[in-house]
Order: sequence, then C-alpha cells, then structure tokens
Amino acid sequence: MARNSDFYRGRRQKRNYWLIPFIMLIALITLLVVLFYGLQKYAVISDDKVKVVFSDTAETTESAGQREEATTMVFDTVVPEIIFEAPDYSRVVAVAGKRVRPLRAVYISADEISQERLENAAINLIDGNALMIEMKPRSGQLMWNSSASLAVSYGLSTDNDFTNSLPSLIPTLKTREDGKEVYMVAQISCFIDEMLATRSTQYALRTESGFNYSDENGTWVDPYNAELRNYIIQLVRELYDMGFDEVVLADVMHPVGATVQTAEGETIKAKFLYSREMSTEPDPVTAICGFAVYAANELEDRPGLLSIYTDSPQSLVRYNEDSGQNAVLFMKIYDRVFYRTDRYTYTYNLQDMEGSVPFGNIQDRFVPVVINLIPHDNSSWVYIERLAEE
Repeated sequence: MARNSDFYRGRRQKRNYWLIPFIMLIALITLLVVLFYGLQKYAVISDDKVKVVFSDTAETTESAGQREEATTMVFDTVVPEIIFEAPDYSRVVAVAGKRVRPLRAVYISADEISQERLENAAINLIDGNALMIEMKPRSGQLMWNSSASLAVSYGLSTDNDFTNSLPSLIPTLKTREDGKEVYMVAQISCFIDEMLATRSTQYALRTESGFNYSDENGTWVDPYNAELRNYIIQLVRELYDMGFDEVVLADVMHPVGATVQTAEGETIKAKFLYSREMSTEPDPVTAICGFAVYAANELEDRPGLLSIYTDSPQSLVRYNEDSGQNAVLFMKIYDRVFYRTDRYTYTYNLQDMEGSVPFGNIQDRFVPVVINLIPHDNSSWVYIERLAEE
C-alpha cells in the first residue's frame, strides 16, 4: 500500500560537479605560469643542471661565479696608437717639362722696372730671346696692381699709371718691330716677404720668443700657412692673365735658423713657431716640398710654363734637410728648375742632375742663372748684369 504524505516535495535540480575539476585545472595552469616567470631570477644555470636558489648562499655565489667564468673571454690590454708617417715624395709621378723650349733671358730686377727699361731691353735683345722680370721682390711690394685678397687687405700692390698699363704693355713687348718674338717670364719671391710679415704677424715665421724671423735675406713668412699659399697661387694666375708666358717661383725654401746651447752643452737648432697646429713634427722638407706639390697641383691647368728655383747644391742629388728643397722632386712637377751658379760650376751641376730629367733637354730644363757672363755653350741661361761697385 502506498504511503501518503501530507507534504509536497519540490523537484531536485541537477548539480554540475564536473566544473570543479575544470576550475582547479585552470587555477593550476595559472599558478605554473606565474611560478615559471616569477622564479626565473632565482634560476642558477651551470654546465650540467638548472636549479632554483632563493637565498644568497655560498653555493649560489659559487655557481654564479662558475657561470661567469664559463662565459667570459679575457683579452690582452691593447693601447691604441696613431702613427703619422712623413709623405713619400719619391712616389710623385713626373708630368712636367714636355713643352719646354730654349730660354735665353735677360734679368730685370724690380728696382729697374719702368716702361722705358722694358722696351729698351726687348729691342736690344741680341743673344737672348726672353725677358725675365722680378715682379715680386723679397720686400713683398708687388710690381703691378693686384686684386689678390692679401694684396688688397694689406696694401701690397703698386697703383700708378705704369702698373695699371702693364696688362696692355706685356703683350706688346712680346713682338718686336723686326718680327722677333720675345718670351716673357715673371719671377716672384714666395717665402721672403717683408711687407706682409710686418703688416700681419699671422703670416710671419716666428722664433720661439714670438718675434718675426729675419736674416741677411730678409723677413720670412710661414710656408705652412694655407692662406699665404693661396695668395701665391692667386698672384701666379694674375701674371698669366697679364700675358706672361712663364712664371718662376723664387725663395721656395726654409731658413736654416740659429743654433742654441742646451743645459747639457749640446748645440741644437732653434725651433720656429708656425701659424697652424700640426699632428706631426714640422720640418723644412715637408713644409717646402709640400708647398711645391700643392702649388703644382693647383696650377696644373696653367696656360703657360711654371718653374721654380733651387738654392742648394745638395738639393740637386737629395733632400736638403735645412732648406727643405729637392731639385729631383721639383724637376718632376715643374717645367724648369733655375739655379744660381757660374759658367764653370754649372758643368758639375749638370752631372749631378743627370738621370733626374725625365722629359726634354737637360740644358733647357735645368737653367743656370749667372752674373756678368753669358754661357754661349749652353742652350738656356739667365743673364744678370751687375755693376762692379755692387
């Protein structure tokens, strides 16, 4: 018999017990992820194992030391050193002297220049074929009205009717009435310039005491000065524009200077002060040969010939360590090399220069500059007339 109940029993709901393990699994995965990233800083890695250490124990220090030792490479200490080598001018390629012809010139100094003197000299050329005019003497006073930057800034030009007429006079002197052509040569002094050194000490070559350096030749300017170098280039270009067929650079040399006694009694050369700082020790060879190469490169597009003086017999065969000159280098990059000598010594000078003239006739490219004697047995020469009392 069925039992009756006086109470109503409600309907039971179905419980989702399977959610419990799912939630626990999610929580476990979350915990593992947190632990993985959170405990990395405590991991100690060695060659054969990985372990987690929470305290700063001796074992941790030892393991870390082993790890650092295993991954650190030890190198020898290297002290960097920059070495500047002196330029090797022996590698300069010979390019000049291919269009040189004989030169037999009468020399006219700066203090002789006048229209009458130049016209008479051109007319009276008998043995010669050229006039060589000193357009910039060692005083620094230019014999023409120049527009070069330093000439304008320091008043180095000569501004008068004669100098203003020179651009038209020079071309007329080149052809005489009898039809004979006159070859026109200009000479300028480069590193002896009294006016420029006196009017602006920034271009002067100075002694250790700070004074402008002067000797029996005159007052010297700094061959390293870049603005001075460009000034010389400007002057050469103006002379070409004026009608000169050739320009000769004189006094491209360094002064020997004085000697001093050290505390130990040793005799050494006094140092000079230059207008620029250099990474290498300055010396006459790099100053003079460096300028010679620079000027030749800057004027490689020149319309006429470019020549240079050398003043030392030693420079005919090798570098002169005192003056900085080297005729062997000069002959490679300048059309002629002029040398003050006499008729008889010149024979030996020619022997010294043999083998150093890659192009042309050695007598036309290595030119003797002589006083009161015309060497008729040579194809080229420069004649300077000097009175006996001088």
